[in-house]
Amino acid sequence: MVADPDDFVVDFSAGGNGAAVCLAGWAPPERQETWTLGRESRLAIPAPRRPATYVMVLRLRPLVAEGRLTAQRLEVVVNSVSVALFSIDRRTIRTCLVPWDAIAGRSELTVCLLTPDAARPADIGLNADRRTIGVALASLSLYPDRYEAWQSDAFLSDSEPVSVDMATVVAAEQIPLHDLMLKFESLGQNCEFGLVQRQCQAEPLGLLRFSSTPLPQLLEALDARFAGMGTPDSTSVRVSANGREYMVQDSRFGFVYHAWVSAGEMAVEEVTRRELRRVPFLIRKLLEDLEAGDKTFVFKGMGAMPEEEVFPLAMAIRRYGPNTLLFVTLADAAHRGGTVEARAPGFRVGYVDRFAPGDNAHDLMLSQWVKVCRETYRLRLAVGAGA
Repeated sequence: MVADPDDFVVDFSAGGNGAAVCLAGWAPPERQETWTLGRESRLAIPAPRRPATYVMVLRLRPLVAEGRLTAQRLEVVVNSVSVALFSIDRRTIRTCLVPWDAIAGRSELTVCLLTPDAARPADIGLNADRRTIGVALASLSLYPDRYEAWQSDAFLSDSEPVSVDMATVVAAEQIPLHDLMLKFESLGQNCEFGLVQRQCQAEPLGLLRFSSTPLPQLLEALDARFAGMGTPDSTSVRVSANGREYMVQDSRFGFVYHAWVSAGEMAVEEVTRRELRRVPFLIRKLLEDLEAGDKTFVFKGMGAMPEEEVFPLAMAIRRYGPNTLLFVTLADAAHRGGTVEARAPGFRVGYVDRFAPGDNAHDLMLSQWVKVCRETYRLRLAVGAGA
């Protein structure tokens, strides 16, 4: 992940630079964050000069009260152009794209945050605070998508299906299943895609292939380049709840993954020594894969996760290289199992009718997973890597 000269970060903690850019509609900064005040909050930051689509990342939490106020709506408007509408019910990260048309020719960006559900904590039974507040921001980051040149605007905006020559279709359909699966790498959230690869006789090495990786911790790990993972202080080995195998706990980011060693087959100390050799190697390999941009990375939720929650992950891996994220979620009335849709440069959404049940991880919908991977690979061939 490479910093860019056009990166700009607003730190809303006490002592940060938030007070210098906040114009109106803000409470005084607190130790780690600043609350929006009223239903419209504005700030101004220097406009970047390089023509590009820019990525805006918001780290924030909403004012909510169980049974009284379950979520906050947040609309983000940049120089009078609405770029996002979120519904936020917990501390989270949200990401949106700011088109160059909203930036070009301006010396600064006026960012307006609209919070129509802002309320007084005293009115919803939280405390005696009588201010009308909506969301508390910890930070706002803005940076260019350095791989925008890889994207196809026509492909993403056209209502007609993308025109693909027959050679591309044939290439996607005829690639052997084993080879197809090696073009993908799992980022979690659990081991289902790793087992999809296994059922296709593909056994790639992957740091997170058989790991439990909750999204907030995964974003933190990517931001830190996984620093601190795989050390003696952060690695512990224990027997699984069913007593059959060893599991490895990473305390740095909270990941848990399979050691693929049966209980009693090796001593705990032997498994630990093996992991302390293996994990640093796999971290280096993952970082190299992210920087190369040759694979499509896969993330699936534990259920029907909202796409807006996962989009920050797509943008996070594009900070490393021209990467594409395939987010696999549950099919619904509007999206058939086995289909794939493009949402943004570097972001695909695939659908399966169901995920494997918790008590039988091997009972997965292999045929639909294969269809999703073939279609994603076809799109990659059609519009180019990173798009």
